[in-house]
Amino acid sequence: MGMKRAMMIGLDGADPVRVKKLIAEGRMPNMKKLLEKGIATENLDMLGVLPAGTPPNWCSLATGNYPRTHGITDFLNHTLGKSLGITELNWDSRRVKSELIWEAFDDDNKKCIMLNYCEAWPNRVEGSNNIFVDGTGVVPFLRSSVGFQKLVVMKAEYPTSKEVPHSVNQASGDCVVFKDQVDKFADAGNEAEAGAELYPGMGAGMSKEDLLAAMTGSHFRTPPLESPAMVLYKLSAEEQANSDASDILYTPLKDAANWSFEVPENAKECLVTMNDSLVRRYLLITASDGVHYDTFTLYPNKKADNPLGSCTLNTWSEPIYDTFPINEEPTKVAYYLRGVDMNEEGTAGRVYISHVMDIEDDEYFYPKSLQPELLKAVGPMCYFASFDRHTKLGDDIALESFDKINDWHMNATRYLFEANPDWQLFYIHLHSIDLCNHWYIEQAIPGSHPEWERMADNIDRIYEINDKYIGMVLEYVDEDTAAFVTSDHAAIPRSAGYENPGIGELSGINAGVMSELGYTTIVPVPGIDGMYAIDWSKTTAINHRTSYIYVNLKGRDPEGIVEPEDYDKTVQQIITDLYNYRDPKSGERVVSFCCTREEMELLGVGGDHVGDIFFQLTKDFGFEHFNAPGPVTNHGYSAGALCIMAGGGLKAGEVLKRPVRNVDIVPTICQLVGNRMPKDVEGGVIYQAFAD
Repeated sequence: MGMKRAMMIGLDGADPVRVKKLIAEGRMPNMKKLLEKGIATENLDMLGVLPAGTPPNWCSLATGNYPRTHGITDFLNHTLGKSLGITELNWDSRRVKSELIWEAFDDDNKKCIMLNYCEAWPNRVEGSNNIFVDGTGVVPFLRSSVGFQKLVVMKAEYPTSKEVPHSVNQASGDCVVFKDQVDKFADAGNEAEAGAELYPGMGAGMSKEDLLAAMTGSHFRTPPLESPAMVLYKLSAEEQANSDASDILYTPLKDAANWSFEVPENAKECLVTMNDSLVRRYLLITASDGVHYDTFTLYPNKKADNPLGSCTLNTWSEPIYDTFPINEEPTKVAYYLRGVDMNEEGTAGRVYISHVMDIEDDEYFYPKSLQPELLKAVGPMCYFASFDRHTKLGDDIALESFDKINDWHMNATRYLFEANPDWQLFYIHLHSIDLCNHWYIEQAIPGSHPEWERMADNIDRIYEINDKYIGMVLEYVDEDTAAFVTSDHAAIPRSAGYENPGIGELSGINAGVMSELGYTTIVPVPGIDGMYAIDWSKTTAINHRTSYIYVNLKGRDPEGIVEPEDYDKTVQQIITDLYNYRDPKSGERVVSFCCTREEMELLGVGGDHVGDIFFQLTKDFGFEHFNAPGPVTNHGYSAGALCIMAGGGLKAGEVLKRPVRNVDIVPTICQLVGNRMPKDVEGGVIYQAFAD
């Protein structure tokens, strides 16, 4: 018997219903092998915590606690007593009130590795023996991005170059947090002040301080990791999705001329500007067969002896290493190229340039010495590509990029294991399934899209990509090493033709239904189409984030207008109105159930980071997940969580008869490895899965 170990492989958004189907179809052979070596329930499922979203569930899978205890209650948080116009970023260990499993292991002198795990970053234990690689975002190095993805559109008819920058919403309709958004959170006070100067018409007759209060709900600058809540009205979460955003460079396509070396006779060229046009590069386009333009080679200038990198219409470049002036300092960066399309005449084409990563940034590594080691061993990661979504070419290139990301994670995992042979706990979070759910699931059922079958296949293909990682996991599963393959939630589509009427929102306040019911009063921001602010003096209650209704209570909330003696009556009236509310298009009930603050304790929801009412929606009105409990199914998909356990003292090839809850995973891992449990653990050991 050797040293006991455990791996927690988190596949964000993985659906047990879909996994079981794909195993049966032979499309997830490695997951099938893992299941044969291990144990799971008949449906491969696990009961997650509410709401069925990313941060609350991954936090429970790292603490063994319910959200009321660890304090992570939604995609974003809000703390009672602060302005109702404030949200708090949740991808951060400083938000977690409970002891994390790797901290309990560290206390017992066992080494842990956390690779892109939500709520893991930053390390909270001084002098920790543990290893952390950027757990702040959905993809490692996300916050090391120094250049947004770019689509280069080349045409002979363009007279000059023109760049159209991307637009990133503060909302996060597809569970993506871009660096732009994180920067907004980090300096929200400055942004609010800038907004006050930019839109003076909004504050006619108001002092600057009062105007800031109207925009942010606070008379004070917000501290880091807090932000003004975005107000939505008649705008769906899908419309607030960010991940299809890209810079677009329109640039002339010319005959190649004045190069310092001989180029093919029919070669073409174009200028590529990068880094806010501070960097100029040249793209040489050639035909490998002398006829069809298919090769794109990037040079620092026309006199360079060596290119920076090259790609084709069917392949990605190797990592391109470059130097950009960032904040007036030369900074080493890396990015990738991928040819998109090119006509036979050589007069029009497109090339994709990935997000640019600062490869000197060691801020999100612990210890910092790991950053250059990992870069040397496995290279820079390619962030996912996203443009022309729902076209076959755009979807295929996006899936290729996810495959590259998966390969990077496999190589990084192997390196970290080899470099740290004494590791005993490994936590990883892979986000690609969840992204593809958000991108495609609403178009993946009959009647929802002309190519609904291809959309459904896009989702199945991302499971196949993640199955490759499970194949690597199998290399390490043995009598001493256990693997827990889990998900935080899955996703369900709405039936064709159904839309959310305006209730529930990841990143802020959705004023639609609550405005219709007369509880929320909004005012448009002059000059900014689609931007709204809350008139707190006329607002008795709001829908905050995905699942909460807050009463605007006097004495608790800074803008409060509801008297404390009217609180209970107001709560009950809101619940009655929500149950009575009918979708204007279908006439159907929208809200599935509601709980008061007292009642929601039964669900593991409570504390200082929840509202006065917790609600969930019926399956045809939610936003893929967060708004419906995990066991709910629709059109062959579920919102439930996956759990397959194998190796390291667990039974093999058996069906687990008892239900599994995600709060049970931490105590079970601790029991298998022989470590004390985190101090606040609430789950129980899954003894029925043990071989002895």
